[in-house]
Amino acid sequence: MTQPYGSFIQNPSLAFSQYSKVMADDVADQIGRLYPAASTQFDMQHPASDPFGQALIDSLRMHGYAVQETVKPDNPLLAVVFPDLVDETDVQPQQIAQTETKPGLALRYIIDQSDNLYHVSILIDDQRLTRAFVDQSGQIQPAGLWVRRQLED
Repeated sequence: MTQPYGSFIQNPSLAFSQYSKVMADDVADQIGRLYPAASTQFDMQHPASDPFGQALIDSLRMHGYAVQETVKPDNPLLAVVFPDLVDETDVQPQQIAQTETKPGLALRYIIDQSDNLYHVSILIDDQRLTRAFVDQSGQIQPAGLWVRRQLED
């Protein structure tokens, strides 16, 4: 069974973009305590097109992480903007070998909301980091400590 990932915020408030940045910065700070920046790459396992996902990618990059984004394959804009990005007949086998990168850590997230409480779960390979945030008087702040759990297959 495949679990859906991404944002499940229904009708986000006007402040949600600001809240997303605060929560994403907090996530990146926590990840920084667990994984070394500048030598860790994350591979997004789903599109991160919502405000939280974009803020998370930006924050991770600002903290020194490489992030490989997932793009929807049916995105017609890519075909229009980059129709001939690579002419495969011009690529030599040794060029391909030089550009291959080591796969990064699988990164997924789930963010949802109930009343003024936001729940953020970050999944990195077989680790789950979870924290709640509360919206009080127009400010978002942690509602508890980070919980770290090893996932089982």
